[in-house]
Amino acid sequence: APPQPTGASTPLEVRQWQEGQARRQQQMLLLQRLQSEQQRLHLLLQPAAPPGSGSTPPPRGAAVSPPDPPSAARPYTDQLAAQRDRAARQQRRRGAPHRAHRQSGYLQALSASVERLAAELAPGEEDAALRQALIGRLQSHASAVAPGAKLHMFGSCVSGLHSKGADLDLTLVPEAGAEEWPMEAQRKMIEQLAEAIKAGGEMRAVHARPKARVPIVALEDGVSGLSCDVCMCNQLALLNSRLLRAYTQLDPRVRPLCAAVKHWTKRRCIADPYRGSPSSYAWVLLVLNYLQTTSPPVLPVLQALRGGGWGPTGEAMQAATHDGRVFDCSFCADVESVRGATQRLGVNTQGLGELLVGFFRCYAREFDFKGGVVSVRTGGHLSKHEKGWTTKERGFRGDRHLFCIEDPFELTHDLGRVCDPQTLSEVKQEIARAHQMLGAEAPLDEVLEKWARSDEQRDQGGGK
Repeated sequence: APPQPTGASTPLEVRQWQEGQARRQQQMLLLQRLQSEQQRLHLLLQPAAPPGSGSTPPPRGAAVSPPDPPSAARPYTDQLAAQRDRAARQQRRRGAPHRAHRQSGYLQALSASVERLAAELAPGEEDAALRQALIGRLQSHASAVAPGAKLHMFGSCVSGLHSKGADLDLTLVPEAGAEEWPMEAQRKMIEQLAEAIKAGGEMRAVHARPKARVPIVALEDGVSGLSCDVCMCNQLALLNSRLLRAYTQLDPRVRPLCAAVKHWTKRRCIADPYRGSPSSYAWVLLVLNYLQTTSPPVLPVLQALRGGGWGPTGEAMQAATHDGRVFDCSFCADVESVRGATQRLGVNTQGLGELLVGFFRCYAREFDFKGGVVSVRTGGHLSKHEKGWTTKERGFRGDRHLFCIEDPFELTHDLGRVCDPQTLSEVKQEIARAHQMLGAEAPLDEVLEKWARSDEQRDQGGGK
């Protein structure tokens, strides 16, 4: 840490020292919690038990209603009621008023198919053990490069939305109280870490990418076959993963619905940012936003709730990006109380089949691609105008804000900016195809039919 300013210090030096002290205190709060969680990382890899699982099993594909919500839920009731009213108004404006839901035979069968698919894709204990073993081997190399630093998981393995064999995302974080490494130091450490991993001889296809927007080491484990990316100081991603995990813990339908949509995007070749389609993470945000905006909502808006339980450490949290920009990462982490308050207001009882149909209807017919922005942070749709995402950006061909998906924390990041007119057209065609097939009561297997591009189409990133 830099020395404390003296009487000869300039006002700028004093201000920089004070800001650095504030950042270090925030980092210590986060890192103390993360290091305690490191000892039970294997628990994060397992699906969370649904509420009420110790008693009568919940109905297939439906929400669970505990008999007596905890008294701590009451402070959230008014806020959640306001969120529900807002969701109903938004749905009416989109021309999709709430109707009484009836489970047809087809929708019940579709719910069962979604559940079976999610179960088939879910990782087991062996997958968790392989990941823990890989983390342990990589930690030994990381400790040689940065003594005292710890590797932490983020992404789908923490949110609980990963499938068997999914990529592993890790970030190397300095020990509690230590100053974060500047970007140039991170780039150098990425190269050093890659060399140390190569020298170990256990990993295949080890590539350092120090010049990337977020510098990483990409590798494949020679033991498990798992692909892994290692970055530095990505606190924003750590908090983001815990936000998504909180959403998955609120309702047992979230995980299987996300699993079905993610699997569909992979089978239909529309989940590859390097070829101009949204990432799997972006598709998860689309699902969460749909569950926030359907009426009545399945999910609340955790970043809008006030009353306690802020962030993983219970306090308001901030985190910096790789380039030093600081964002508010606070969210209500008091899952039990929020779930209880939701039960007091009455739950959405739609099954997984109906929710899947509704998801495709939302983005095939209701969402305004021309002027709208998907926002999990607000639980609604913003306008491109208020985000400033309407003009052409220097360095890109044409308007790259065609499908706008706001990152919940890094508010300047449009996750859909990877789409160009051609790839957006392909995404919309696939959404329309799924919507039409489900409307015609096609089996889920047919909706998920794999689309195989030729090598030439794959190189061009299109071809539909």
